[in-house]
Amino acid sequence: MRFALSTLVKDLARWRQDKSAILMWIGVPLLVGGLVTSLVDGDGGGQPSGLLLIADQDASFISGLVVGTYSQGELGEMITVEKVSPADGRARIDAGEASGFLLIPEGFGEALLDSKPITLELKTNPSQTILPGIIAEVTEVLLDAGFYANRMFGEEIALIEESASADVAPDSAIVAAIAVSFNERVQSAAPLLFPPAIDLTIAEPPPETPGVSVALLFMPGIILMAVMFAASSLAEDYWAEREAGTLRRLVFAPSRLPAFVAGKALAATALITALAVIVLFIGFAYHGVSWGRLPLSIAWIALSGLALYAWFGVMHLFLPSRRSASLVSSMVTFPLLMVGGSFFPLAALPDWIASIGRLTPNGFMADRLTTEVTSASAVTAVTGSATSIDALSWLVLAVMAGAGLLLNLWRLNAGFARA
Repeated sequence: MRFALSTLVKDLARWRQDKSAILMWIGVPLLVGGLVTSLVDGDGGGQPSGLLLIADQDASFISGLVVGTYSQGELGEMITVEKVSPADGRARIDAGEASGFLLIPEGFGEALLDSKPITLELKTNPSQTILPGIIAEVTEVLLDAGFYANRMFGEEIALIEESASADVAPDSAIVAAIAVSFNERVQSAAPLLFPPAIDLTIAEPPPETPGVSVALLFMPGIILMAVMFAASSLAEDYWAEREAGTLRRLVFAPSRLPAFVAGKALAATALITALAVIVLFIGFAYHGVSWGRLPLSIAWIALSGLALYAWFGVMHLFLPSRRSASLVSSMVTFPLLMVGGSFFPLAALPDWIASIGRLTPNGFMADRLTTEVTSASAVTAVTGSATSIDALSWLVLAVMAGAGLLLNLWRLNAGFARA
């Protein structure tokens, strides 16, 4: 026991001097997590907004209605309309300064009333995905609505157009005639429209429950990424011990090998626990996860780190050289990170890929940690300390760590320490 503690103290003192490695272990989750959070949550869930440039060469009553439609209601909250000249509009949309540019040519109103073909020029910004599509759809709907409105109220619209273009106020008789004509057209169409063929029932939506942010789903996988990097570096320390002659001296005191393995495992667990405390504290504070979940989350990461350290140790101890061990470790680590939920949350992957990911060691660990921090009582709650990680998962992780450490000890006895 005393030798295990001395090994623990020695390793902690050595790693304390390697500040760059420790800063990298802590910096990886903070940097990646910060980038993911800024990309996913940076807009605060707000609606898109953009600029529509319109060059109205017709300047008629009808073209004015078209221009005004883009500024009405919810559409007006998303789209800001700016009137420009054709040359300025084309230059600015080509430079990517707006979501779209609409050119209404001269004679548009007359062509619509006379049912003559006319072309509107609409250019959208290919670097944007949502607003250009909305602008194009609204423009098509407006043209269709104008066509059917002209079919039904063509004479009345023509009278309104003439009155709007005149310099004097319209005569009261003309206004009354237009109103009567509109009413007669509506009355004639009423038998075709009422009663409606479809009964519409408006149902109240169920009360909204707070959802889990995508950034929070990324957090467990990113933390496991940092733990895997740390565990791999800590396991590589076996080569440093052999090159320093420590293992060769232990061959002549074989009873101390178990204490030596235990001491290095304790040191690795202590360092990974410190890493978990820092990154989990920041993650819990930012995402509003219940602090009651923090102790068990730290314990899960600590045990996960011990298991990963043990099996990275197996990998290093069974390979013939330090260089080959580092190469194989990297070749194994990055596919595991890809499949195990560090680059993409398992909850966001297709079911068949997520099922494979949960079978990987880090995927298993990240999946259970995700369950712990995203359960209904964990997010935006003050209480809720009951664990969501089942006892079988703890047992599987403990057996995994124990089996890996036993293989470490066996390989040291079998020849690695004697080389």
